Amino acid sequence: MDIRRNHRDMTPEQKKGFITALLVLKNITPSVLRPGLQHRYDDFVQIHKNFMGPGTPAVPNPHRSPLFFPWHRILIRQFELELQAAVGDPSLTLPYWNWSMSGANDPFTDDFMGRDGDPNHDQRVTFGAFALDKGLYAVRIWDNDEEGGDAGVRRNFGAQGLLPSSADLESVSAKTPYWSVPDGWANLLEGMHDEVSSWVGGNMTSAASPNDPIFFLHHCHLDFLWEQWKSRHPAEAPFSFHENASPEMYGTRLVFHLDSEPAPWATDWKVKQVLDSKALGYAYG
Repeated sequence: MDIRRNHRDMTPEQKKGFITALLVLKNITPSVLRPGLQHRYDDFVQIHKNFMGPGTPAVPNPHRSPLFFPWHRILIRQFELELQAAVGDPSLTLPYWNWSMSGANDPFTDDFMGRDGDPNHDQRVTFGAFALDKGLYAVRIWDNDEEGGDAGVRRNFGAQGLLPSSADLESVSAKTPYWSVPDGWANLLEGMHDEVSSWVGGNMTSAASPNDPIFFLHHCHLDFLWEQWKSRHPAEAPFSFHENASPEMYGTRLVFHLDSEPAPWATDWKVKQVLDSKALGYAYG
């Protein structure tokens, strides 16, 4: 069983190993979706962009819908498994960031996620492993691929709002049911997800948001919060949907590729198969 933890509890060696795995996936592991044009890390950016990007996203769209949490659960779990395979380390797991910047909660350090963007360099990250001039990490997928874009990871902390407070999070965590417009738990927490992405700024505000590796720590925290919510409300259904929706929603297949693209991985999942993290081989410590 893989155990995920808060990044603040990682040792320096574990953080270094995590960054190494990210860079191997980014620069060495071959792409499945666009061989020769990108690497395996970029495939995950491509998947997310396809289901959130400009124009008509692929369907069923996992954003602004009950599918948000099940779909992203599989996306980041597959990413985690790819990281393990990239460096041959089955003990490596995704850490999460609890959206706090106090003390050791801050992941944006030179030895981990790097700093805020530099206003003198178009908000590019210029410190840490993901700085473009280090030559280790370059953006290859943009919302409009035909136009290209900045190859640097960009951030702009706080320019578009505030991070959620612990009181905000507690208020949302008390909400039930899972899905109800406008104030079900999943509806409100997806809105909080948006606030965090906006606070980070730069790449995180685009459909190609996984270009910033903090995306995966952010979504790992969201997944953890889903597990916490289920434990807090055991009488509630772990997944629900519009009142007039068919119960067959539980059998909805989670889609991760366009018809014109190869499948990014061999396994298919339905919503009902991903409601328990332990069934997927991981838990939170």
